[in-house]
Amino acid sequence: MQTKTIRRLGSRAKLWLRGYSMLLPYVGIDGWLCVDEAIELFELARALPDDGAVVVEIGSWQGKSSFCLGQGLRGKRAARLCCIDPFDASGDAESADLYAAGADAVGGDLRQRFEHNMREAGLLDHLEVHQGLSHEVAKQWHEPIDLLFLDGDHGYEAVRRDYLDWARHVRAGGFLAMHDVDHGFHDGPRRVVDELVRNDPEWVDGRLVETMFVARRRQH
Repeated sequence: MQTKTIRRLGSRAKLWLRGYSMLLPYVGIDGWLCVDEAIELFELARALPDDGAVVVEIGSWQGKSSFCLGQGLRGKRAARLCCIDPFDASGDAESADLYAAGADAVGGDLRQRFEHNMREAGLLDHLEVHQGLSHEVAKQWHEPIDLLFLDGDHGYEAVRRDYLDWARHVRAGGFLAMHDVDHGFHDGPRRVVDELVRNDPEWVDGRLVETMFVARRRQH
């Protein structure tokens, strides 16, 4: 507990020192997102068009990254943050125990905890929750996306399917972000980036922010 407290204080201090006090509440939301990644998601969302921006997040858990994306959308007209998650603590085998422990700690409905966290942050105005598996939601999705954040099941086949289902909707000039690409024991995101993204001329300005890979779809 003491180590966790020190880590949280460290994150808060980094945010204060870098001028991102608006992101402080993210520290108290359960999940896995370092300070640099939180700032990057916030800045990506903030850089989107002021009218009608669409952000899709696959894998929301309790709203840690959702909070950062939502903060970036504040003040934009008709902006939408579409969060897709089954809210059943399912996912890749490597993370099963971690998800189960997190769900037990909640002691209730994960979607309710997610929506509580978003309500406390005042982010419900832009929020759309799609409870279900991403490949099922994708069957009904036909809109252009300004920012796509992939952070669902990290197994290779699941990440590949998410990428193929959803990245085609990212508009020219829009952004793709994929979490845990540079990670100790998850290799699904890294393999998908290496095989499908890095050598695709449609994606430019690729870079790593801690474990997260970010790229922009080129303008035609």
